[in-house]
Amino acid sequence: MKKFLLISLTHFFALASIAQTQTHICGSADYLNELDAKHPGLKARVESITDHSGYRTRSGTVTIPVVFHVVYNTSTENLANSYLNAQIDLLNQCFAHENSDTGNLRAVFKSRAGSSKIRFMIDQVIRYQTTNTSFDATTGSGFDNSNMVKQSGSGGSDAVSPDKKLNIWICDLTKDGSDVLIGYAYPPAGAPNWSAGSEAPSPAFDGVVIDYLDIGGPAKQPIGYGSWGFRGKSLVHEIGHYLGLRHIWGDDGGACNGEPGYKDDGITDTPVADDKSNSNCDKVKNTCIEITGDLPDMVENYMDYSAATCQNTFTKLQVGAMEYVIDNIRTGVRVPVGITETNEVAKDISIYPNPTSDIIYIDAERVEYANLKIIISNTIGQIKYQTEVSSSISPIELSTNGFTKGIYFVSLQFDNQAAITKKIVVQ
Repeated sequence: MKKFLLISLTHFFALASIAQTQTHICGSADYLNELDAKHPGLKARVESITDHSGYRTRSGTVTIPVVFHVVYNTSTENLANSYLNAQIDLLNQCFAHENSDTGNLRAVFKSRAGSSKIRFMIDQVIRYQTTNTSFDATTGSGFDNSNMVKQSGSGGSDAVSPDKKLNIWICDLTKDGSDVLIGYAYPPAGAPNWSAGSEAPSPAFDGVVIDYLDIGGPAKQPIGYGSWGFRGKSLVHEIGHYLGLRHIWGDDGGACNGEPGYKDDGITDTPVADDKSNSNCDKVKNTCIEITGDLPDMVENYMDYSAATCQNTFTKLQVGAMEYVIDNIRTGVRVPVGITETNEVAKDISIYPNPTSDIIYIDAERVEYANLKIIISNTIGQIKYQTEVSSSISPIELSTNGFTKGIYFVSLQFDNQAAITKKIVVQ
């Protein structure tokens, strides 16, 4: 039996899914206890989470470079680029609150909806055929097993510059011998609403693991679209964890504010809820009564376990929390990485003619490098062309034949360390 619903997990929160019988298969409590046994006191620190409502949103857009690792055993799992491009499109729409289903957000939450300045673009696609039939995240030793997808010596693919890029591993992901797990991600080290020890056990393991059945978007529906109703939103949820968000019910499993065991997600504009949604879209649900300003559970939130057809929104303070992480913790994960248009190296590079109709020249004669990676992407992050140049030659001639009219971004990465991004217009 394959994946039952849109679900996810973090390092120690929420290995969950719903079977057709609506039975939860959740390893979050077991895994938290396991970590507490290894690191005494961790569970107590997690449960003493404090509020962090003073986030401020950033003024300019930041673009996160994505490395997709397609680790496949069968040809079906070896997803075509069309699925990856559709997933990037969906990420950009959801994080900007421009997805087509935002109109389904209830009026009571409209003023709380946030539009982030975070965008995504494909930096690299790595394909690796493994002899492993799946990667199992069984509680107890499972994260060691599932993290094998991140290790070339264990049938997986090694991370690429995880301090500078978001690595996303796509594979057949399982748990406890069953196909009930969709994805997981590690929160950033030092996030104010997570405790020490929550982050990836090694930088080489940092990133997101996602099941191949839920990769895609409206332009290329995920393989699990028909059977399981997947919409590609699991990755939206997991990147929320990667950027520091917790589940909106606080992972307390049934407590409301003021009750024993109550925990919060650290975000004040997500209404208090006692537990996760049950893979549905119950807009009548109001599991906790707040003393002032009581609101129903926000089942439209990406950080709930509601149905993919229901999820459509991050709140303003969730956006602020993620942008805080980008600007203060995951500061290296962005494009450009080290050189901007205002830096001296950028001034030594020119791209012409601009606008162009059929060809561009990249003049980097005054820059010394051993290897230059060139990526041309459109405004929604889809890679239209990429190549590598192994020696300092100039000018470099590239054809834009076949490009539709519009704006494109040319990213130049020198010796895998620093990059600049310049805009061109194809007419």
